Amino acid sequence: MSRRTALPWASHVGGRTSGLAIAGLLLIGLLPTTPAAAVQSAHNQVVNAVPSTLTPDIRDGRVLTIVKVGNKVIVGGTFTQVANRNGGTAYTRNNIFAFDATTGNVDTAFAPTVNGVVNTLLPGSGVNTVYAGGTFTTVNGATHRNLTLLNTGNGALVAGFRAASLNGAVKDLALSAGRLHVGGVFTTAAGIGHGGLVTLSPTTGAVDPYMAVDVSVNHNYNGFSGARAAVGVSKLDISPDGARLVAIGNFKIAEGLMRDQAVVILLQGGGPVVDPNWRTTRYEPACFAGAFDSYVRDIDFSPDGAWFSIVATGGPNPGTLCDTATRFETSDTGQDVQPRWIADSGGDTLFSVAITGTALYTGGHQRWMNNAGGRDAAAPGAVPRPGLAALDPLNGVPLSWNPGRQPRGVGAQALLATTDGLYVGSDTEYIGNVRYFRPRIAFFPLAGGTPPASQNTGSLPSNVFLAGPGLIAANNVAKRFFDGTTASSTSTLPNPNAIEWSRARGGFMAGGKVIYGWSDSNLYTRTFDGTSFGPAVLIDPYNDPFWSNISTGSGGTYRGVKPTFYGQLPNVTGMIYSAGRVYYTQAGQQALFYRGMSLDSLIVAPDEHTVPGSTGWADVQGMFVSGGSLYWASRLDGNLRRIAFTNGVPTGSATVVSGPLLDGNDWRTRAMFLGPGA
Repeated sequence: MSRRTALPWASHVGGRTSGLAIAGLLLIGLLPTTPAAAVQSAHNQVVNAVPSTLTPDIRDGRVLTIVKVGNKVIVGGTFTQVANRNGGTAYTRNNIFAFDATTGNVDTAFAPTVNGVVNTLLPGSGVNTVYAGGTFTTVNGATHRNLTLLNTGNGALVAGFRAASLNGAVKDLALSAGRLHVGGVFTTAAGIGHGGLVTLSPTTGAVDPYMAVDVSVNHNYNGFSGARAAVGVSKLDISPDGARLVAIGNFKIAEGLMRDQAVVILLQGGGPVVDPNWRTTRYEPACFAGAFDSYVRDIDFSPDGAWFSIVATGGPNPGTLCDTATRFETSDTGQDVQPRWIADSGGDTLFSVAITGTALYTGGHQRWMNNAGGRDAAAPGAVPRPGLAALDPLNGVPLSWNPGRQPRGVGAQALLATTDGLYVGSDTEYIGNVRYFRPRIAFFPLAGGTPPASQNTGSLPSNVFLAGPGLIAANNVAKRFFDGTTASSTSTLPNPNAIEWSRARGGFMAGGKVIYGWSDSNLYTRTFDGTSFGPAVLIDPYNDPFWSNISTGSGGTYRGVKPTFYGQLPNVTGMIYSAGRVYYTQAGQQALFYRGMSLDSLIVAPDEHTVPGSTGWADVQGMFVSGGSLYWASRLDGNLRRIAFTNGVPTGSATVVSGPLLDGNDWRTRAMFLGPGA
């Protein structure tokens, strides 16, 4: 959902807002905005997985958009009745209503009548106002086609605002630099040609001539075959600095340039231009051409503006971006820009996305995530995430957060991150497996949430632990202090539980735990204080203890499948974690490999990648990373070597820093990691 400039009284999804205080505004002030912060609120942790009770009941239809203006939450979509959670009166509310964020009670004073679907809401440019866009012809009995501005106190039309006549539906809205950006499936505004994009005055609704970029041509329909839908923009978002607008929708061309389903527009002072240096070809393939003319569904910038995500529908088409969430770096350029990562549901639609910094939340009717090879079934790596998921921004791997929505229905089509939590709008009644009755809207509070996992895997000077040391591995753990140049004498830790450390297959330490492979093709974790290890805990989030045996409602259960990485573990000779990836070497393999891994959930991504240009890594027998350098032990001579490790790639030549003939230390081991203790 699109996000925009933020005003202090407002936040928004489906066209979002947040920003700077403006002194002296009247109750219904209508001052233009300036480029400012993004709308989805930045969070310092993942939200609570248990929904609040402070939301009302929406008794039919579906939610398409949510905003917050002051302490009032306004909801749009297609529905007719709402009620307070504690029962009682059912209120007629056609397609738009409001409730108090503190009590969850329906606002009886805000009851505008809109005779069609409300696709998007956006807090107005002044206090206590909200824009509503969609497919309608009258508001409060007066003619207002597809776009209007309402007083959030009483639902009345705001005097002086009448949007320019648009000959098609409004799909999304944004405020930036004193302009109201409108995206939709229209070709004219006030009789003037505008293909899918137009800017209006935020106070009067008159056409602002600034936007001169048009989109055109169906993504899929070729005039003879394939699904056909209206051409235009379905979602848009503006970067927090106001410099870029990203639009997605059913189009191939933007101002004469090929920009299939996604375009970056530079919002320059002299007028907007399609960024000539940003194009991705990843949305050019068709996804089930007979069903989808366009398959992109939502777009969101991160709070810092460094990246954005696009989510999609499309059906199971491995190797494409159908049914995926992606991360694109804002700074990347080229004629074939690739996403930094791809998160795949394996055949189920993702409708909505909200980025908070600590998580990327996505809603849809997905059964699984981490399911790159899936074709409407769980493939290696798949984990159950019914209808909702939180992804690690580093790699797109699912976080532990997993409240679920069962039944899943059409899907969760609206997400809004506020300063105190996350609102989710859908067409279904429950959170969890028919557990928490939250008909069509739920709120997950930030209070009681989970802090992000520590990314600290240690740094030199430090104790270096060797689990299963020696060319012929021993069943103990050795320790020596190392500062990068000089190593101390070696000591052996007590092993009262007779752990067979010779069976270890690479490992690292993070968050007070050792994460390591084992010869039985599994990953395990143990707490470790520098002297004593806790009991082994199997890492198997793919067989979720709650969801695995629950029916999906569409055949089978939610049980996932371990990734192929588990089958490789008996041959792993070294393992490190760095910046969202687990890197590893394998016996007899010359390359250095990596996969995404979340330290929150310990889920490993399904896809294996080879580090570009890597060779000569078949000699590894233990490794760790510290301070921009990768250290590894040689199986052949026991030496510890160091090589520069920059942006995940070893560079330059390796240097011997310790070894049997240098200082008497043999570094060969089954697993090597930095850890605590003197």
